[in-house]
Amino acid sequence: MKPCALLLTLLLAAGRPASAASVINSKHDLSFDSATTGPKAVSEKDTCVFCHNSHKPAIVKPLWNRSNSAQTFTFYSSNYLNTYLGMAQPTMADLAGSKTKLCLSCHDGVTALGAVYNLAPNTIAMTGAMGAAAILGTDLRNDHPVLYGVKPGAGPPTQPGTNPEIQLPPGGDAVKVYGANNLVECTSCHNPHDNQYGKFLVKSNANASLCTTCHVKTNYSTSVHATSNVAYTPSGGAATTIREWSCRNCHKTHGASSAQAYLLAAAEENTCYACHGNPALTGAKNIKSSFAKTYKHKTETVSGVHKDPETDASNLGLATRHSECWDCHNPHQTKTGAHASPGNLIGGVLLGAWGVEPSWGASAWTAATTYVRQVFANTTGYKEYQLCLKCHSYYAFGASPPAGITDQTIEFNPLNASRHPVFGVGSNSYCTPTTTNGNVVTMVAPWNQTANSHGLMTCTDCHGSDVTTDPKGPHGSAAQRILRASLVAVKTGANFVTPLCVKCHKETTYGGSSAGSRFQEHDRGAHFLASTATGAGGYGGCLACHGNLTGGVSGTFHGENTQWAATTYTTAGPALRFMNNSTNFVGWSPGKCKKKTCSTLEKPY
Repeated sequence: MKPCALLLTLLLAAGRPASAASVINSKHDLSFDSATTGPKAVSEKDTCVFCHNSHKPAIVKPLWNRSNSAQTFTFYSSNYLNTYLGMAQPTMADLAGSKTKLCLSCHDGVTALGAVYNLAPNTIAMTGAMGAAAILGTDLRNDHPVLYGVKPGAGPPTQPGTNPEIQLPPGGDAVKVYGANNLVECTSCHNPHDNQYGKFLVKSNANASLCTTCHVKTNYSTSVHATSNVAYTPSGGAATTIREWSCRNCHKTHGASSAQAYLLAAAEENTCYACHGNPALTGAKNIKSSFAKTYKHKTETVSGVHKDPETDASNLGLATRHSECWDCHNPHQTKTGAHASPGNLIGGVLLGAWGVEPSWGASAWTAATTYVRQVFANTTGYKEYQLCLKCHSYYAFGASPPAGITDQTIEFNPLNASRHPVFGVGSNSYCTPTTTNGNVVTMVAPWNQTANSHGLMTCTDCHGSDVTTDPKGPHGSAAQRILRASLVAVKTGANFVTPLCVKCHKETTYGGSSAGSRFQEHDRGAHFLASTATGAGGYGGCLACHGNLTGGVSGTFHGENTQWAATTYTTAGPALRFMNNSTNFVGWSPGKCKKKTCSTLEKPY
């Protein structure tokens, strides 16, 4: 038996289960006779002497024989731990006397493996070197936090300093925390004498059982990332599933991306692209291809701005405007399933995210300035527009929107004369069969299914990829404004129509017979302007009359406060509503367009 092996065996038998593996021939066995690959002594055959002192007074308990690292370390920090929870970032003073400091006397990558106290000249001759993965270095910001206390509780604001998604290891568990403050140390997760679970872990991390000893993420156990049986082979690992690999799909406890806190495997969206890239993992959506399109959210071009958590608008303003994957999706709670149309409720993919519900004043065409935060706990009580308003309203940028952006609460103000029914049920009865419109269906599926099925919609019914088979959502599109189709009119037969509009509105009605439409002159050829027509705003088609996309607050495609009646041809009251733009045509205003005379008498174009 090797020197000190009997002592080691007795120590292991007293402190570990009978099934525990010995340090002998593990990577921590640096003796000359060790069967492991990697660094080892040129001649020294004692296994324990590289760490422990059996016969001379130890400098540091327990019977420690190694020289301490002389390096200065930088410890993990994040907005969540240090700002939101209010924990102080550890210092070198916190490191002194800790178990973590003992581990760093090898894993700093600087202190010699043979640097010991009790063998003159205090250095054991070694050959070989540690692998790069074993060297943590002196910058520990990309490693699991150590020397922080585990503080379960409700979390801010009710219990500042506590973490609502963390718990103490149960009594008798292999995972340990230390001292009165329940500090996390390297030995909380690693047992340097036992490598039966690999990487000297104190217990198996299959199905994230090691991680979830302390980390209890809200609703994670029912999320798609915790339940998916999609096949997955991690880099350098054996084939497994998304469910089994669990936390490790996205996080690395050591050597995480230095570009982003939170121990992500890669910087920001690149972490998601590991599965949702191009090509995507079998069974996952290819999101990366959408962000390669001309029009998209700035997910790939703005980095390092998002903070965890963002619980208000303080990090959403002009100077910090960003749109990372987790601004819309909570990876710990998300489930499969987009929203159902018609309707304006969220789908499972948005669970765990948050948005805001606006409150308006008493005037039309004004912004909402009061908001209530909404955390999406289910798919029955939360609206998709609440998520969008987090960034596209007064809530984020006040009264000074970024260039090219408008406040959507102005355009969707429920007191406006007309609006797409995103925030509430619309008032246009001409979308479904009624006696008034001759019982003609003027919408396409699914908006034509039942009476008033046109009554509610979401932002992403219009905003999304121009390719039908792409993943749902406003990730990217070849059409401007991240729309599902172009706004520029195209010719179909003798008429010009807007491709986006006929995604929902029946082309045979609005680009053909006009049967069922409130305005019976849709079929008049002059009303189907090409995109080159004067006054058509560069779009033509439907947008020649509906929706001003050129003039700021005077009118928009989302909502309009101009009132126009096609039955009396006079300026109407709020009861007769029609999405109409009064600025595209020079010399034209509501009430001046006469039936069958517009093109000859008023000459608006």
